[in-house]
Amino acid sequence: MRELWQRLGRLNQVSLIIVAVALVAALGAVVVVTPVAGSIIFVGMLALTAFCFWFFFHDEVRTNRLRRSGRPAEATILEVRETGITVQGNYPLAKLRLRVEPLGGEPYEVTTKCLMSRFEIPAYRPGDRISVLVDPGDREKVAVR
Repeated sequence: MRELWQRLGRLNQVSLIIVAVALVAALGAVVVVTPVAGSIIFVGMLALTAFCFWFFFHDEVRTNRLRRSGRPAEATILEVRETGITVQGNYPLAKLRLRVEPLGGEPYEVTTKCLMSRFEIPAYRPGDRISVLVDPGDREKVAVR
C-alpha cells in the first residue's frame, strides 16, 4: 500500500487527505445532531469507502505483494487488449492472456491485468516473451515485471 501511496503524486495525496478530513468532519456533525441515524450513516459510509478502496486498489496491492515475494517465470503473450479503464488519463489497464512457463513446471495459461503507460502497450505483442512473477500460493495470480 505504501508503494501505491508514493506513486499517487503529491497533489493526489493532498486531495485524498482533504477529502478524508472533510468526510470525517461531516459524518461527525451528523452523528452529533442525530446520534442513531448518524451512526448508521457513518457505518454505511465506512463500508462504502472500504469497498471502493478494495474495488479500485486490490489489483495494485496484489501486484506489489507479488513483486516482493513472487517466483520468477517466463511467459509468452497470447493476447493483449485494453479494458477501457484508464488511470490519470495516461495509464490504461491492459488485460494480458499469457502462457506461463514456470521453472521446472508445466506451462499453463492465465489472464492478468496490469497498468502500463499508453506508450508501452504497442511494445507488448502476441508471441513476445516477458518476465513475470507468480504467486507461490496460487499460480493463477501473475504480475508482469
